[in-house]
Amino acid sequence: MLVRQLEEELRLRMRAPNIEMQQQMEALYAENEHLQREISILRDTIKELELRIETQKQTLQARDESIKKLLEMLQSKGMALTTHRRQCWIVLHDYQQDDIA
Repeated sequence: MLVRQLEEELRLRMRAPNIEMQQQMEALYAENEHLQREISILRDTIKELELRIETQKQTLQARDESIKKLLEMLQSKGMALTTHRRQCWIVLHDYQQDDIA
């Protein structure tokens, strides 16, 4: 009796697998389509973020260059001031030496 029941169940499943399989395939196709859309969105997001990163790198490089130029300017002004101070001290020293003599 059990064998007959199993055979009958097998026959029923052999007739109806198309409907079940079709439903499963449709569900898989729908899930695949959804995942493909998500992948596309994520790829676009990655491209946008990479663009932003590149823009920020360029901005930082430009800032670095500006800072370097400013430091060079300050250092050259500092050297000029130091040279000017030395000259003033020399003149003052010479003036004092002239007063002493």
